[in-house]
Amino acid sequence: MNETARPARPARTEAATPLVALDMVVLDTETTGLDVRTDRVVAIGAVRMRGRDIDEAQALDLRIDPGVPIPAEATRIHHIADADVQGAPGTAEALAKLADFIGDAVVAGHSINFDLAVLRHEADRHGVAWREPGALDIALIAAAAAPQQLDTSLEGLAIGTGVEIEGRHTALGDALTTARIFRAMLPRLRQRGVRTLGEAEALQARSRELVERQEKAGWFARPGARPDFAAARALPSVQKAIDSFIYRHRLVDVMGAPPITVEPGDTLMHAAEVMCEHGIGCLVVEPLEHDGGGFLSERDLLYAFATRGKEAADLPVAEVMSRPVIAMPQDSFLYRALGLMARRGLRYLGVTGEDGAVSGVFTLRSLLRQRALATLSLGDRIASAESAAELASVQAELPGLAGALLADGLDAREVAAIISAEFRAMTARAAELAAQIMETEGHGAAPAEHCLMVLGSGGRGESLLAPDQDNAVIVADGYAGDLDAGDDWFTLWGGHLNRILDEAGIPLCKGGVMVRNRAWRRTLAEWLRQVDAWAANPEPENLLNVDIFFDFAPALGDPALAADLREHALGRAAEAPVLIRALSEAVGQRGSVLGLFGGFRKDERGRTDLKAGALLPLVSGARAMALAHRVPATSTRERILEAAGKAGTGGSDARQLLDIHEMVLWLVLNQQIADIRAGIPPSNAVDTGALDRGQRKTLKHALEQLDLMDEMVRGVLR
Repeated sequence: MNETARPARPARTEAATPLVALDMVVLDTETTGLDVRTDRVVAIGAVRMRGRDIDEAQALDLRIDPGVPIPAEATRIHHIADADVQGAPGTAEALAKLADFIGDAVVAGHSINFDLAVLRHEADRHGVAWREPGALDIALIAAAAAPQQLDTSLEGLAIGTGVEIEGRHTALGDALTTARIFRAMLPRLRQRGVRTLGEAEALQARSRELVERQEKAGWFARPGARPDFAAARALPSVQKAIDSFIYRHRLVDVMGAPPITVEPGDTLMHAAEVMCEHGIGCLVVEPLEHDGGGFLSERDLLYAFATRGKEAADLPVAEVMSRPVIAMPQDSFLYRALGLMARRGLRYLGVTGEDGAVSGVFTLRSLLRQRALATLSLGDRIASAESAAELASVQAELPGLAGALLADGLDAREVAAIISAEFRAMTARAAELAAQIMETEGHGAAPAEHCLMVLGSGGRGESLLAPDQDNAVIVADGYAGDLDAGDDWFTLWGGHLNRILDEAGIPLCKGGVMVRNRAWRRTLAEWLRQVDAWAANPEPENLLNVDIFFDFAPALGDPALAADLREHALGRAAEAPVLIRALSEAVGQRGSVLGLFGGFRKDERGRTDLKAGALLPLVSGARAMALAHRVPATSTRERILEAAGKAGTGGSDARQLLDIHEMVLWLVLNQQIADIRAGIPPSNAVDTGALDRGQRKTLKHALEQLDLMDEMVRGVLR
């Protein structure tokens, strides 16, 4: 079976979710026929289910005007004729209602993949956004769980489970029957050791004969026969994770200690002054003689002053404090503390030491502060770094950060954007350190306004973990120095900058695209003339420079210089058809990494270069379209979407290409993380042999679909 074509599980539903606690929508449709690609939906029935409980009060029962005549043979089955759907909602409206009803639930049904295939094609036909839900096919589960059950029809399963059929061949009736069958199956599944959503998904995949029939019938195909690349991103070694911070830390790590205390007889005014002095929102009240003490919070103070007015200032703390102090031992994990606080509705929790006495206070505010500090520490360390070695220590943490973000389910493009932001910050800090060296050596401060730029993937916000330096500088016009001279301030500064970055773990650019080289160190007027020259003469070497240069982003200095350069570059490129034509032709000339018989071309290490084989065609095509339509965005995603929108081309190809882009970024990034952990220098090549069968199949489909970019470029440039 085409593993990648199956619906992806909704992001909020984990594989470990027990079936007895699973939120589901049991669904059925009635249609004009059995061809999922061309037939239409005339009725939708759905009922909500949680574990064993069927909520018949929460049901969806829709008749739909399909916009085409209903065949007589279909009417004989479901008894819905043309007259029965007159005045009924259209398909687009019905799909919107269904999507709202499903929400984040898993969808279940008898042969549900048929229903989902019809709905998927209907959504594409009517231009409706369709979020593919996760799905459990009751017929497949039954066939795998009980091979002796020869009849897996709805009637056969109803007889086998003792469920009475009501409303057969009505959408809602069949949905209710299916829900009751599944409820009856749950004890049998539990006996087989199938207790979770993930186990049920694995079980239904074992019904290979039925699955193959469904696949041949086209039930797993997406409109246009393109697989859902976005649905098959994860390598087996990386799983979506919950917030690991609260499972790795204990109360002692984040509590405020020692606790700030007041006496029961102290006035509220005194307590307010203590809070202000220490900048806290909660005080521990010392135990009364025959009581266990309590908490006094900001909320307690506000309530007292709001209800008692000025006289509240003289009230004793004991009169308004919250009691008793609810506490947990200091070695308790944070997730247990948060569970207790949620269950009891607490804002503050006492923390006890080894002697059982309150030794600290835990608040949600302290947790948020700790998380913020952990998140911000990387950026702060870059800003405060005083040497290449200190920048290198930050650089070494990026793989771990990227791995954690991917494990938390962050989109690979978002992770790449974060990596890029850190690389830009490191470039900016290296430039500041280089300027300090210039002053120390007696060269003084920068003699003119300038703007340091990061080019290439860093400028696009798509850096991964095998970086090199691509940088340039714009010097303001009127500069009195000589940028050609070896002792010029910007020449010397560029040398220090590039050296610092190299020592920090961002290697020198093999192509020489660095500030220390004169070609990438120009005044604004020189840059404008250079852009004009590239546009007028798009020779191969010039195209390589265009590929890198037009993705620039300012990193340090006067951003107005970069803005002026971008405005000129976009205008000049859009008015240079010879340049756009050369860029577009180059997209289709890049070689494939698939061999003659569909296998992956591999290097001497047995790996496949996905940068050359997939990322470059996508990035280059997006750049060509963006320049043709004066799209100022630099990211591949924004360029594809905006250029396609301006050209009025279909959005489905654009979304397909973006899915491929994200998937390939994900694969390369995970390979780099694994290589770095193994002590292997990261590259843009992936060990395709380490992917499972479904992932290899998905990747091959993706590479085969790259011709879509060439088609889109031609369509946009017509």
